[in-house]
Amino acid sequence: MKISAPTSISRANVLAFATALITLALQILVHRIVSAKLLNNYAFLVISLTMLGFAFSGTLLSRWLPRLLEQFNEAVNLWASLFVISTIGVTLLFCHAGVGHQKFASRGEFVSSFFGLMPFALLYAVPFAFSGFILGMLLSAPGLPARRIYCSDLLGSACGALAVVPAITFLGVETSLLAACLLQWVVAVFLLPPRRWPVRGLLAFAALLIVTASLFQRWFFEMRHRDGSILAATQQPGSGYFLEHIAWDPVARIEVSRIPPPDPEHIPYPVLIGDNPAFLKRFKRIITQNNFAFTFAVEYDGDPKSLAGIDQTIYAAAYEATCVRHPRVATIGVGGGFDILTALYFEAPEITAVEINAATVKILTETYRDYFRACVADPRVHLVQAEGRHYLATTPRQFDVLQLSGVDSYSGTPGAANVFSENYLYTAEAFDLYLSRLTDQGVLNMMRLEYIPPREMLRGLTTAVAALRRAGATRPAHHIIMLTANEGNFTALLVKKKPFTELEEQRLSSWAATNKFLKVSAAPHLNPAQKNFYQSFLALDEAAHEQAYYAICPFNVTPVTDNCPFFFRYSFWRHLWPQDQLIRTTVPAMEISLTILFFLVGLAAIICVWVPLRLMGAAPGEGSRRWRYAVAFAGTALGYLAIEIALFQKFSLFLGHPNYALSVVLAVLLLSTGLGSLFSAPIVRTLRGAGMVSFALAGVLLLEHRFILPKLASWVA
Repeated sequence: MKISAPTSISRANVLAFATALITLALQILVHRIVSAKLLNNYAFLVISLTMLGFAFSGTLLSRWLPRLLEQFNEAVNLWASLFVISTIGVTLLFCHAGVGHQKFASRGEFVSSFFGLMPFALLYAVPFAFSGFILGMLLSAPGLPARRIYCSDLLGSACGALAVVPAITFLGVETSLLAACLLQWVVAVFLLPPRRWPVRGLLAFAALLIVTASLFQRWFFEMRHRDGSILAATQQPGSGYFLEHIAWDPVARIEVSRIPPPDPEHIPYPVLIGDNPAFLKRFKRIITQNNFAFTFAVEYDGDPKSLAGIDQTIYAAAYEATCVRHPRVATIGVGGGFDILTALYFEAPEITAVEINAATVKILTETYRDYFRACVADPRVHLVQAEGRHYLATTPRQFDVLQLSGVDSYSGTPGAANVFSENYLYTAEAFDLYLSRLTDQGVLNMMRLEYIPPREMLRGLTTAVAALRRAGATRPAHHIIMLTANEGNFTALLVKKKPFTELEEQRLSSWAATNKFLKVSAAPHLNPAQKNFYQSFLALDEAAHEQAYYAICPFNVTPVTDNCPFFFRYSFWRHLWPQDQLIRTTVPAMEISLTILFFLVGLAAIICVWVPLRLMGAAPGEGSRRWRYAVAFAGTALGYLAIEIALFQKFSLFLGHPNYALSVVLAVLLLSTGLGSLFSAPIVRTLRGAGMVSFALAGVLLLEHRFILPKLASWVA
């Protein structure tokens, strides 16, 4: 191709647009695939290292560019075919590979697991290196207008960030990945037809691979699940577990599995199922998110009497605590409908069930319609597809029972993926909202898995106490009762808008006494004994003493806010070098992850970028100038990404989930950056220099930070 011709420039713009669209979409698709098999914090690792593919391609282009430009068509088709082959090949290897145990009991196991994933993280950098070659050639070709090409590149990236959301919804991740590969193949072949047979042969092989993967998609992308995970049992012959259905959603991958009746003596959380034999026979399916968070899907025939036994589970705690005989109920998170069934059993006249995952709603109402009909088709049940906090912020209604049963995918909570996995359901502002949506006798039931020693529900407790103080409660401890599994691994936090009466406390204590799986772990008349972390905190009963408690507590249990919503981060940086034996037994996952990631990315950058450039040498007198350019570009990239990540977090609340924020924020930033590139020359002239442009942008950002971003939370309502 003669790259100075107008038609060639148009084709170059189309190629840049399409390649960037495909590349950005693939990054998000890879994030989803890794999240489904591993945890979101590992997806963060993989995405970080895939960016090295672009850096490596740029390094090699600095030496190969003249030769590649002489054979432009052949080179583009070569990189396109290798992009397709490596994308499908690496995904095939990743899906079928064994990657260790899902859970880790020590720091050594965590680090070993982290390093065990490194080959896959580095392999996923390969396809991005090939797309980097295409974009790098287009941006470096002397006959092409770099600003226009760069604008097309960023516009394509923006479109890819948005297009991937409906693609995941309607096609699923695997089909979307194959569609991206097909689009890259078609664009390269039809825009720049190759002439040499070796390249044509490679393109033919890539096309054959796309067709084969499409025809045998189930085998190509069937995941080998990590040992110790819920879905690992479905791949063990004779286990009685069968994976029946997988549905992709922009928020999570939803899996439905058939299961045998659970045995309360042999599962980690018997408080979730009770021990009624007739009720246990109704446990026929389980719904999981990203092979981690789970809810049982009980078979229900429409007769509440058939649910006898559900009153023995910890889900029933709020109904045993409330004095309202027929409570109006709202459940945040539906899953397999267990919260709905509990409300039906306790004769709730109105049940509002809010579910963020469209895929889960479709499973309940369409895919498994016959199985769930008696539950979701009950006239008392109102199923709402929305983010829980968004819904509560937009309704003035109040409820007698507000249920939050482990509401998140839980797949990113142990590690470093705070930006990608956190939600805003457990912040101080969220608890203020919950209290405002309770009737005077209303009860909030927040249930979650708990660590030993406690920290997750301890932070929930500290957040609830602070919210009660802001709501005017003079003795917050009198508004709270907690129930904990005998094993200590699951806790329910009951928060009442008005103080619990002695009768209510006695009734709940009597109910717990008949249950062999749980006990009351904190209550107004138990707290003075200070026999556990919960009682010790509630016994303080003064704001000043509570602040002092945060300072001496071995874990970070200070209430989080919307401005820093990292509820699941309980560790401190000092936990990397603990003196306390209690801390030595814990795993500060975020701190370890970021430390390892920092050194790995630095080492990879040295090996893949600095060393090759050093070996290639520099022209005389260019050394200092190159360093100035390197520092300038590195600083620009660092600042850009810092702003990008902050906006991810801010817009996660506004849009309802980090996965939506990822697409929308990327699209807007890339679109505006592309337009800035296109009009950079007149902008720089008008402002009289690049330095003034930087100052102007900094001023705009500071104004947005001061006057716009703080209002996002209020705009939700």
